[in-house]
This record gives sequence, C-alpha cells and structure tokens, in this order.
Amino acid sequence: MDDQYGAIKDDFLIRIVIPETFPEDIPTVYELGDRFPKTMDYHTYPDASLCLGSKLSLKKRIKKTPTLEGFIHSCVVPYFYAIALYLQGKERFVFGELSHGLVGIIQDYMGVFGLSTIEQAIKLLEIFSLKSNQGNKKECPCGCNRIVTKCSFHKKIVEYRDVMTRKEYEEERELISLAFDIWKKDFIEKKKRKAIPLA
Repeated sequence: MDDQYGAIKDDFLIRIVIPETFPEDIPTVYELGDRFPKTMDYHTYPDASLCLGSKLSLKKRIKKTPTLEGFIHSCVVPYFYAIALYLQGKERFVFGELSHGLVGIIQDYMGVFGLSTIEQAIKLLEIFSLKSNQGNKKECPCGCNRIVTKCSFHKKIVEYRDVMTRKEYEEERELISLAFDIWKKDFIEKKKRKAIPLA
C-alpha cells in the first residue's frame, strides 16, 4: 500500500451507506468497532461518519472507477491503512491530510491546481460553474493574463470539469467567496483600528 510501510494486516468493522444516486453521490462510511475515537484528529464528522477526503478528490477517484469495489479500493482502504498505521504509533495519515471544513476545501483546490491565492481558486470555481464554452473565454486563473483556451492550464481544467456538477462547483465558489469577503472585511477593520489611535 505504501513504499515505506508496505503491507499491513488489521481488521475493522465498517458500515457503508450507498445512496441510490451512486456513483454521482458519495457513499457514507462508518467504523463500528470503536477502534479509534470519532474526533477531528481521526478525521470523522460530528455524526461519526468518516471523512475519507475532500469532495473533489473522492469524486475524482470514483469517476475513474465508478463501482462499489472501486470506491472501497480507492477511497476506503487508504483511509483505514492510514488509521492502522496511526494506531500503531507510526506516521500520522501517511497519504496527507487537509485542514477541517472550508480551510481544507481551499487547501485542496490550491494544491490540486497549483494555485497560490484564494482569489485564483475563486476564479477557477467560477470557470467550473459555467458552461464550457463560457468558462473557456474567461481569464485563466493561473495568472498568465490569457483566456483559458490559450493556456496550458486548460488541460487541467478539462480533466476536472466533469468531476463535479456545475452546481456543486458554484456552491463551493459561493462558500469560499463569502468566507473570503468576511476575512477581508475583518482584516481591513483591524488595520483601521491600528492606524487610528484610541482617544
């Protein structure tokens, strides 16, 4: 499973809830044997379901092999492999981990697409939320000052364009944009307070 740690043997009792809309929607997975605490440190949600990865990465893996067996192999097994090593006191989440919540979503887009700013991620999500003929005419989020179709970054956009629906990309764009606007407003207010001495 991993070049450094190789094959390991462990047993976990799990429950997989498969939505009728699979593979369009992601199954929910639970660990039933109480082998580890259901806390954020172990990447679980408040309802005790497991956080197997970002929505983008999970859908990308499912799209590659859109079967239950493919989902288990590409999404479930890596999580429990990492958990088993973690329980043995070895490296924490050997395949990497994202921050929780919105910060993790932003990290994922910036990492997958090699972006350096949140503004670039928002521009990218706007492109994904549009029809391809509209999105391709937008300025490329990589910062080259060219439209999408005139940049090599276009290949990456094509690769991920159908991983999620335009509506899903738009929902993530709205969440990130709102959080970023709030952060900018707070940042400006803090700068103003520092600039204006108290009476």
